[in-house]
Amino acid sequence: MESIMNQEQARENMVKQQVRTWEVTDPRVMELMYKYPREEFVPESWRELAYADTNIVLDDSSCMLFPGMEARILQALNVQADEAVLEIGTGCAYLTAMLADLSGNVTTLDTEDHVQPGIRKKLGNIHFETGSIKEGWQDKGNFDVIVLNGSVQSIPEGLLEKLNAGGRLFAVIGEQPAMSATLISRDADGSLSEEILFETSLPRLTNAEQKEAFNF
Repeated sequence: MESIMNQEQARENMVKQQVRTWEVTDPRVMELMYKYPREEFVPESWRELAYADTNIVLDDSSCMLFPGMEARILQALNVQADEAVLEIGTGCAYLTAMLADLSGNVTTLDTEDHVQPGIRKKLGNIHFETGSIKEGWQDKGNFDVIVLNGSVQSIPEGLLEKLNAGGRLFAVIGEQPAMSATLISRDADGSLSEEILFETSLPRLTNAEQKEAFNF
């Protein structure tokens, strides 16, 4: 009982002390941060750090983002219930779970399976795929929201073509040590716009190195 209460207190502290300081005001996002226990998604060896203000490294190219950043991503994307979401880089599926809670369905792709046993059974409307980060999305149709859960040098045009009118894509773009968390939006007329949300640094998505870039 004490352990459960401690985790509940940790979630409350996370929202008050970390999430809100990242200028997150969307009540839907804050409710999700309360709803999903981070400790259930991370490897057991990392559970003491589940609510820490730090990324949790899963391998050389995958990590669980710290709470404030995940909340900021969700707020920026403003996912709606009837929208289809593509996530590239499943990681431990914590962000995946919240995307699925907000949306109609989620397709999530990763080269390795880091999802904890039992988590998949708890999550509905999610299609888990294992395959190439660079090519595994090419036959998946179009999406309203695309999330790259890791950094890339640039966004390939092929991925942007998967974005529906009115759609949004989030990615961390650039080189170490300073990268830009970027929101790309496709307007109704098909044109693209770019907004830099904040500066950060993340591991590179596996096989995501890419010379071809889209210029705005």
